[in-house]
Amino acid sequence: MSVQSPPANRADERVVRAAARELGGVVSIAVFFLFFILGLMFHSAFATTTYPAPDEAADLILEWRRDNGDVSRLSGAALSVSALVFTWFCSWFASVIHRTGRTQAAFVVLAGGLFSALGLFLSGVLQWIAQRPETLAEMPVLRVVHQITFVLGGPLVVTSLAPIVAVGGIALVRAGLLPKWLGYVGVALGVICLGSVVMLIPEDGSLTFLVPIGRFLSLLWLTVVAVVLTGRVGRARS
Repeated sequence: MSVQSPPANRADERVVRAAARELGGVVSIAVFFLFFILGLMFHSAFATTTYPAPDEAADLILEWRRDNGDVSRLSGAALSVSALVFTWFCSWFASVIHRTGRTQAAFVVLAGGLFSALGLFLSGVLQWIAQRPETLAEMPVLRVVHQITFVLGGPLVVTSLAPIVAVGGIALVRAGLLPKWLGYVGVALGVICLGSVVMLIPEDGSLTFLVPIGRFLSLLWLTVVAVVLTGRVGRARS
């Protein structure tokens, strides 16, 4: 005759499985930062000069591309991998929200994550295209590819972060999984991320500073949220 497990053991097993799911958020965001920062370091620490702005003179863009071909390709590869890892994180984040019964919010968060990851992935792939000899031989083509790379990796990525932090923050606060102040910070960051679209309006690119502000503050918020959610599951296990 089979022996049935006590209800308490089954409850503990469910909590352990839940903890494993929650740990996916901390692990995925950590791996994402590893490749993302590595991609940025190739352009900042290992390049001969500063990465040219999208409105930089064409001859300066060409000079940088010719002098930093390997750096650009390595950076593009690291950023492309980070984009794939970011889809992992966003799927975890959306699943947490979905388990609270807020299906629509979960789909919005997942859609924002996919758009953001797509922009980051394509900007990484375009780094390889920009270094091709046929691209370097055509100045107008090189300039367009360089600008598209910035738009995909900058405004598209940051704008797509808006529904992740804003909708995700509201949904988790209503579910009682986040402190109210942390959820409100997410809403404020969502507004900042949406504001990054404004930088496309001035022709001189004077508002490009909005992109890194929205990007890094939102990623920091997502990291804090992942840790908070994981900690709450850990306390539930104890």
